[in-house]
Amino acid sequence: MKRLFIVIAVILTIALPLMAAKNPVRPNDFGAGLYLGYPAGLTVRYGMDDFRIFANITNYFRAGANLDVGALYDIVSFDVGGRPLYINAGAQIGFGYYMDSKFTMSANGVVGASYYFDEFPLEVFASVAPGYQFLGGSKFDIKGGAGGVWYF
Repeated sequence: MKRLFIVIAVILTIALPLMAAKNPVRPNDFGAGLYLGYPAGLTVRYGMDDFRIFANITNYFRAGANLDVGALYDIVSFDVGGRPLYINAGAQIGFGYYMDSKFTMSANGVVGASYYFDEFPLEVFASVAPGYQFLGGSKFDIKGGAGGVWYF
């Protein structure tokens, strides 16, 4: 019995520092949360290592609704407080409907940053998405904001 405790103690002494030194992993699951900015609304994300598929269902402050669907790829990370801050880029396509019965469609590039917490499956992010609206009037289009996603 004494040998068993010694073996367990040796294994834990070796294994615990190795597990603590392990590179933190981003959630690879489905998540939902809030997107605050212009426009503001709900967001859903599905993570696959350094790649994310997302959809934002947003509202232009009672002027209309918007659906953005896109993908983000983590380009680089910086260490912030012992955890990585991921800089990501991607693209999205937006579909909008305004109160004056105008349907719009836009293509946007997305640049952002994401931070993942250790204690619980939460991502905090900020992004900006400049682009071009090509249906419902041709003009420059910009979306941006910050939010949080809880992964299930």
